[in-house]
Amino acid sequence: MSHRHFLLILLLLASLALLLALNKSERQQSFLFTEDEYPEDLDTLEEFIQSYYLLLDSDSYIKEYSFIHPEFNLLTNETPALTEFYHKLLELRAGRRERVVIYQIGDSHIQSGFFSGTARSALQKYFGNAGRGLIFPHKLAGTNQPDDYQILSKARFGSISRPRSLSGYTLEIIRPATMRILPNSFFQIDSKFDRIKVFADHTAQFSKDSGFQKINPDNHPACSSHLLSFDQLIGEAEINLPDSMQRLYGFSLEREEKGLLYHSMGVNGAGFYNLANDQQFFQQIGILEPDLIIVSLGTNDAQGRYRDQVMKANLQLFMDNLISANPASALLFTLPPDSYKHGKLNPATSSIEANIREYATEHNLAWWELRAVMGGAGSINTWRQHKMAAKDFLHYTPKGYMLQGHLFYQSLIKGYKTYSENGELR
Repeated sequence: MSHRHFLLILLLLASLALLLALNKSERQQSFLFTEDEYPEDLDTLEEFIQSYYLLLDSDSYIKEYSFIHPEFNLLTNETPALTEFYHKLLELRAGRRERVVIYQIGDSHIQSGFFSGTARSALQKYFGNAGRGLIFPHKLAGTNQPDDYQILSKARFGSISRPRSLSGYTLEIIRPATMRILPNSFFQIDSKFDRIKVFADHTAQFSKDSGFQKINPDNHPACSSHLLSFDQLIGEAEINLPDSMQRLYGFSLEREEKGLLYHSMGVNGAGFYNLANDQQFFQQIGILEPDLIIVSLGTNDAQGRYRDQVMKANLQLFMDNLISANPASALLFTLPPDSYKHGKLNPATSSIEANIREYATEHNLAWWELRAVMGGAGSINTWRQHKMAAKDFLHYTPKGYMLQGHLFYQSLIKGYKTYSENGELR
């Protein structure tokens, strides 16, 4: 073991004595490792130490909420599902990789932006801020959008709900339009950017003097992508959409520096049942080249008349199409949060959890059991008492969604910490 590693271990042990008052011999047994436990050429000991302190800060936040069950806040079935993804994060931290990209698919729980925005900002503070990522002018399409950006225009647009796009929605460009994009620091992270990507239909052609360059010359089957770069980080931009553009699928705000991108797509009312056959949606995801795809669906599948076999068929079809279009991406399920139906506990949620667990187990995929962390079946009542759930006992307040996002972030960091500790997942 190197002298540097030995000093770092001593520092860690001294800090643990002050912070946790653990038995000294137990500390030495838990935190002393040999060099051959680490991936070659990557300083995983330092990463283990840094992620450990990150979790200490995270635990301090979680302790404010006594109704949470932090002992269940772990990702399940990580091996081998997330091994490659964790290694990419390790390479990013070591300066050996420019980008790690996450893409989250969800329903109204995700469209509001509080869950994904909290997870995004927390992860970027540790792994590097590569930009806000995917945004869409939801308000111009007549629906709600996250609070960490605005997209303004005086033009008139049409909204297209099907087929779904990588942003969940599509704007029909009726006449030439200008859009003003203004991100903000709602989630307490720098919102400036020096790159904008525009995703549109294949008719879209930006003029040479616009500064945009087409970045998928081989013609992606489901959309075109165009890049505009700036000489420095800026806080807002004005985009003139070309006359040739017929459909706008979204923008991505990015930074040239190394870091993590966390895209999210949420559609009110979405579920496996109504996304399973949207081929354009699945194909467009690939243009983002996600290293990890998070599937956060199930709440709406549990509404209405629930039939277990139909749910299984929809889940299978959704995943077949997702994997076929994005075979290189790691996959992770977040199981739906607790909810009521007709004023009572919704038993279909347990069935959906079981079906997702069964599918994930059979296909070696990972999952996160949000409802268990929340407190189990019926826990939404407790969350409502603490003003963390909405009056409909189906949705959550902004503070509730932000707590869920933080819990998810913590579960991911725990998995990363384990990987960096051992060089592999246990």
